Amino acid sequence: MTRRWFSLILAPIPFLLGCAQDPVIPKIGADPIVLTMAFSTKTFIIGKPDTISVTATSSFEQAAIIRFDTDCQILVTIRSAAGTAVVPPNGRPTCIPLESTLTVPALGSVTRRFVWTGNDRFLPAGSTTVLPAGTYFISAAINALNYSTLAAAVKVDLVDPPK
Repeated sequence: MTRRWFSLILAPIPFLLGCAQDPVIPKIGADPIVLTMAFSTKTFIIGKPDTISVTATSSFEQAAIIRFDTDCQILVTIRSAAGTAVVPPNGRPTCIPLESTLTVPALGSVTRRFVWTGNDRFLPAGSTTVLPAGTYFISAAINALNYSTLAAAVKVDLVDPPK
């Protein structure tokens, strides 16, 4: 009798262990969409417009369609040396809840440009606050419904204009 109960207790264990396996996820050699940033300088002058270019490059052999639930697609964030998001203010971009798509061509790229003058918003902007001179970190991200990726932060300096 003891042997029968013992075998009934052990019988479900292989079944339960089989359910614990992770699914097999196919690997592709590179990230499907890679974000990179380019600057004309890493020393920004307060009040002088300068451009931050963010490029999304696809490794797919067909167009990649990225879907968003807002009009914000490629987001750029600037943080202080203390890690506080200062652009956009409080790290919250103003996005309209309007579905949009970004199509990155097969083995191609899409570039978006952001003009910064050392204020708490990119141009064109309404009322802005001038940020203090210092060290900042600029990063970019795609946070879509069907894909997310980011470009690592790059250290830049914001300096007072020459006198």
